Amino acid sequence: VQQELYASHLYKQVANFMQRAGYFGAQAFFSGEAKDELDHYEKHVQFMNDMGDVADLPSLPAISQKPAGLEAAVQLGFDTELALGQKYEGWYREATSEMTRQHLLQYLEIQRKSIGEYGDLLAQIERSGGDECGLLIIDKEMGEG
Repeated sequence: VQQELYASHLYKQVANFMQRAGYFGAQAFFSGEAKDELDHYEKHVQFMNDMGDVADLPSLPAISQKPAGLEAAVQLGFDTELALGQKYEGWYREATSEMTRQHLLQYLEIQRKSIGEYGDLLAQIERSGGDECGLLIIDKEMGEG
C-alpha cells in the first residue's frame, strides 16, 4: 500500500510542476495518474480487509523530484511505473497464497500497460526533437487521453 500512496503523491507533485511550467495537458494527465494510484491503494486495502487483515496507513517519504519540463516528468513517470512493476513481479513470485497471486495479477497487467503508455510518450517526445510546438501538441494530447 505504501508504494501506491507514494506514487499518488509523486504524481500530484508532478501535476503541480506541469501546471507551473504551462503544460496543462500533462497537469491533467498526472492528476489522473495520482487518482489512479489512490484507487490502487484502496483496492489493496479492500483485499486485505477481505482476507481478515488491516492495512496500516504508512508514513511516506518526502517527494524530492521536481521535473523541470515535460520530458523530465514523463521520464519520471516511466521510471516510477517500471520500478513498481518490478516490485509487483517480486511480490507475485514471493506470494504463497493463490488468492494473493490472483490479486497481484491485475497489478502486473496495470503496470505493463502503464509502462507501455509512458514509453510511447517518451518516443513521441524524442521524435519532437525538443521542438516546443511538438511538445505542446503532445501536452495537449496527454490532456485529452
